[in-house]
Amino acid sequence: MSNLFSRVSTAAVLLALITLSVFQYQWVKSSAEKDLIELYKNISFRIYSAISEEFSYYPLFSNRYDDFKNLNSESELRSKLTDLFAISNNYDENQYINSISYIRVGEDSRNYFSYSSEGWRELSEFPIDSEFDKPGPSLIPDSADTTKVWIFLPLRTMIKDLRIQIVIHFDLFSFYKNNIEQKITTLSDVYELKWHYKSSDEIMEPLKEYNYIYSPFKVLKNKFLSIDSPKYIEVPLHVIMFNVDDGRARLYYESVKDRHLKQGLNAYVSVYDDGIPLIQSKEYNLTLQWILSLLLLLGIGIAYLIILYQINRLKQLRLREKEFVATVTHELRTPLTVIHSAADNIKSGIVTPERIEQYGHLITDQSARLSSMIEGILLFSRLEGKVEQSPITKNVYFNEIEKDLQVFSQTLEKDFNKRISIDFGSLAASAVTDRDTIELILTNLISNSAKHAYNLKTEGEIRVKGHVQLPHTLIFTVEDDGAGIEKSEKKHIFEPFFRGDHSFKNQIKGSGLGLYLSFRKAKLLGGSLYVKSPYERADGRIRKGSRFTLTLPYHAGKGEDNS
Repeated sequence: MSNLFSRVSTAAVLLALITLSVFQYQWVKSSAEKDLIELYKNISFRIYSAISEEFSYYPLFSNRYDDFKNLNSESELRSKLTDLFAISNNYDENQYINSISYIRVGEDSRNYFSYSSEGWRELSEFPIDSEFDKPGPSLIPDSADTTKVWIFLPLRTMIKDLRIQIVIHFDLFSFYKNNIEQKITTLSDVYELKWHYKSSDEIMEPLKEYNYIYSPFKVLKNKFLSIDSPKYIEVPLHVIMFNVDDGRARLYYESVKDRHLKQGLNAYVSVYDDGIPLIQSKEYNLTLQWILSLLLLLGIGIAYLIILYQINRLKQLRLREKEFVATVTHELRTPLTVIHSAADNIKSGIVTPERIEQYGHLITDQSARLSSMIEGILLFSRLEGKVEQSPITKNVYFNEIEKDLQVFSQTLEKDFNKRISIDFGSLAASAVTDRDTIELILTNLISNSAKHAYNLKTEGEIRVKGHVQLPHTLIFTVEDDGAGIEKSEKKHIFEPFFRGDHSFKNQIKGSGLGLYLSFRKAKLLGGSLYVKSPYERADGRIRKGSRFTLTLPYHAGKGEDNS
């Protein structure tokens, strides 16, 4: 039930994290697009306001042409136009007006009068088609040179029955380059502006509400690859601003498409903040905030899973500790009961002299069993308390270890009906290592296989082998052909107090400390202990049983080659 709750909780947390991450991504994406578009709209307004202000300073676009309304004769008109030409072209020592012309609106004649640096001339056939009686100022790009425009100013004079259309041929591109671009390079000394001029067939994609998509992944890619990706504000050059009538700036524009021109000319302004494209800088900051919030969500989820894991682990440890206490209590009580009963029988005199030796062996065996159990518990206590010191190595003779293991195995063979073979023939005569550690681990492994590998009282074989792996490694294996270890239990068998289902079902005695102590002791000596189940034998056949492998470092013993 506990495992089911843990799995359901983990799945619920992961699902919640994924859902929150998706909602967070959509919210960040939507809010980023909205905020950045609003930012660029604000900057665009400020740029257009600055352009309007620059237009208002130039005499041609101020209220000056309102003086034409009070003219009483055509000669006065020519005089005013001559003055406007001179004043405008001498404003900043740049000549932007190529010519100023006027046309008598309503006359059948197509003649018009044009003033330039060469003086007044009467010409015929105006170079462009236009509705000369169109009300209000207008602008038409020059089809021959899109950097220039024709500005039309309708004029009602005091001259009887005379309506005039003033036409100014103006170098708008040069005006932008020399007046506007040079003077509008920053906004509030915060943002730097860079101007780009492209014809309509080389359009740079401006930032528009309908085409801007924020993608944090693309932002990160550009950041890592150091790619500048500025977003442009489009400023059509075929737009002109006048201060008319009420003194407010007015836009007058006639589309290039309306004139069927092949090319138009636009200005594109990119905005930089401290040398970085503004939108890119803002996108990176938003992306960084998104990543941090994502990491926060991930951290909360991981913290919850860690807490859940620790709670489950503590529950398992408590359960195992309870099982351990119950098992050890029973295991300790059994030899104590036997010793007490034997001693009581001897004391009472009911034991005949012939049976005294038998009772002595019984008390000795049970005392050794009791001592072994207490020694294991004390060893566990020292290991857990981190006070266990590394073993002291000395010269060890393997034939002595082999004899001890054979004596130990004889009892197991009798009690559990198992055949135990020990082969140390591939080992050297001796090595510098720790004998106690080797015997402790191997006796634990042999005992564990005898009790758990096969069904009780059924025949089985346990093979114990030792050999040397050059240059300085001892390898011992304990293998059987029994039932093997369940996959779910394999990762827990070296944990303290762990006992598998087989132990509980068959009520096999044990504390659950043997493999844990073996694992820790091997590690203290600089070696390792691991298990494979099933495993492959030397003949290539797969066995469903278990093979425990102990590896330990060593130095050559006395009289052995150290190379």
